[in-house]
Amino acid sequence: MDITYNWNFNPLESYPTASGETDVVFLVHWQLYASTGSYNASNIGVQPIAAFESGSIFTPFNELTKDIVYGWITSSMGSESIDRMYAGLAASIESQINPPVLVQQAPWLNPPTTTSTTTTTTTIE
Repeated sequence: MDITYNWNFNPLESYPTASGETDVVFLVHWQLYASTGSYNASNIGVQPIAAFESGSIFTPFNELTKDIVYGWITSSMGSESIDRMYAGLAASIESQINPPVLVQQAPWLNPPTTTSTTTTTTTIE
């Protein structure tokens, strides 16, 4: 099954100042979307980011990119956790395509089907 996965990172929570820098991100709200054809599944969560330490590489908030934040998330979560999320979303889509359980209305509760009848009227003058 060909599934497309798409990450979104919004909002980003930051400290106004930390270790001599401004707008230091410490928490990322993330959304992971999976889709194939008309079937979709998603996960959402928050991920703390390792504390910024003075002297390490710092990217100013207005220069952050989706790729940078994705790197933070994958590093913080670990590949095993992310692989489990992908597998869970794929299983969710598979269950939509081939439901393991059907919930159906009892047949005696289905509304009766209507049949069309034709009425012929004859007028005598």
